[in-house]
Amino acid sequence: MNQIKKLVSNSFVKKWFFTLLLFVTILFICFMVYTRIHSVRQLQVEFTSYSELQTERISEHLDDSIQSCRRVGALLSLDEMINIYLFRENAVSVFPDLYTQIRSQLTAYTQGLPVIDSIYLYPASQKEIFLSDYSVPVPSGSFSDTNWISALDGLDDMTYIYRKKNNRYPYLATLLIPIQQSGQKAHIVLNMNLYQLSILEDKNDNSFQNIYIVSEEGDILYRTFQQNMPEDRSAVPNLHHFDGTADYLSYYADTDSPYIYVQQHSSKFPWYYITITTPQSFRVPSYDFFGELLSFLPWLLVLAIILIICLVLMFTHPLRTISTFLDAPIKQMPDNISEPEVQKIIRQFINYVHTNQSLSDELNHQMELQNNATYCALQAQINPHFLFNTLNMIRNMEIESLGYHHEVPNTTLTLSRLLQYAISSTELVPLKTEFYYMDLYLTILNQRYRQALQFEIQTDSHSDDLLMPKMILQPLVENAVFHGCAPALDTCNRIMITARNADSTCTITIRDNGIGIAPDALNELRQSLTNMNEIPSNSIGLQNVAFRMYLTYGKEFHLTIDSTVGEGTCITLSFPA
Repeated sequence: MNQIKKLVSNSFVKKWFFTLLLFVTILFICFMVYTRIHSVRQLQVEFTSYSELQTERISEHLDDSIQSCRRVGALLSLDEMINIYLFRENAVSVFPDLYTQIRSQLTAYTQGLPVIDSIYLYPASQKEIFLSDYSVPVPSGSFSDTNWISALDGLDDMTYIYRKKNNRYPYLATLLIPIQQSGQKAHIVLNMNLYQLSILEDKNDNSFQNIYIVSEEGDILYRTFQQNMPEDRSAVPNLHHFDGTADYLSYYADTDSPYIYVQQHSSKFPWYYITITTPQSFRVPSYDFFGELLSFLPWLLVLAIILIICLVLMFTHPLRTISTFLDAPIKQMPDNISEPEVQKIIRQFINYVHTNQSLSDELNHQMELQNNATYCALQAQINPHFLFNTLNMIRNMEIESLGYHHEVPNTTLTLSRLLQYAISSTELVPLKTEFYYMDLYLTILNQRYRQALQFEIQTDSHSDDLLMPKMILQPLVENAVFHGCAPALDTCNRIMITARNADSTCTITIRDNGIGIAPDALNELRQSLTNMNEIPSNSIGLQNVAFRMYLTYGKEFHLTIDSTVGEGTCITLSFPA
């Protein structure tokens, strides 16, 4: 029991146990989600294919049924007795049983094809209309169902119109067939009630699938519970997928109530067949499968926990052995360790213990030496303080002898400030600070040359607070004076220093109008500045500047030298602002 408690309290065991448990749980959840998504997608594909096949079958059946009505119209237009009635007035006086034969023929067609609601014969005289529902013609003036007559104007070929019979239900798709003979034109009117098509009657009982017939203009010609003829497509929101430019369209709408929209243009008539199917039958199996998978979850978790405990105890045994050794390290290999890898690790630890002891002794010795060096450095700090105190004493003596405003004590004060700035611990200083002490340096330098030098410093306000290594500009100005202006001091004595900050780059130029640098010497100087691994003995001031700037800014720092003999030299520093 104590051993079990010790294992449970061990941090390695707990860490690995919960890690593996989390991993197995995430893996199982991912498996469930993947299975759920994959099965749903597969069922979606299958059900969409099924809906597409259903739509194609419905389209073919409806085309064949309506085509049979069209064949009836063609047969009527070729019938001799009907042509006699349509083009000969008072034909009944010649053929007394004419009406009886026509009536019998029309009745046979309307009863044989339930989709045919009625048939009208509109003779060339336009005085009467023969109806399949009546045994004798009806005068045109007393006939109420005439909203198809206006469509006959200019009609030269058979066409379809969509209307209400007697301006009320039933809704009809009317086929108008013009017949011409001896310059006269008569018409056969075949009225189809699409609600009487057998396949549409069967589908009305299917609550999961709705069938629509939509004209090429986008008006509804048939649907259950239709309110008008033709009916605006907006009456059925799901018909917003309708595309009058596509002969075929299939779309799965993954909404809160998903459905499958399939649109197919009739191969024979000017309209589309559309089915909208609600896939209830495919959602139920997926949920059943998901529920069965969830029922196994508790047993799978128990099995996973048992497996995880065994794996954790097996995997963490080497770590627990090493942890026990580290709690009380010894200088010899323990006898109760059998794993070769663990023996190798513990042997390395023992070697590290011996090595650490040696390093500790060496470190103590080095620290003793460091303490001695620090003591010597503290003593060395007396020298700068002694130097500044001596300069202050000399300045006071000069003031007593020469007066407070004499240039000699002011020069001594300036020198003291420059020395203090040079040996201060601060490495990076604002550009305005560097220019301030540069001005002090130029003051002393100009006194040396009896005010023969002309200095000009130009800087913008955006550059004042930029940081840069201190004492960078002093060697460059010193080179400009000693190597440029001093050899020809009578004629060359102008030095200009400018600083600009633009596009996150600071550019500083030191320009003189001295004697310039010969081309060979200029190339040698430029070559020396490309090597940042060592500092040569010549041009050490300029090389020191380049080396310090390179250490501070890396490859983003650039130094260029341009010079013309007899005209002067320009040194440009460019570095990130």
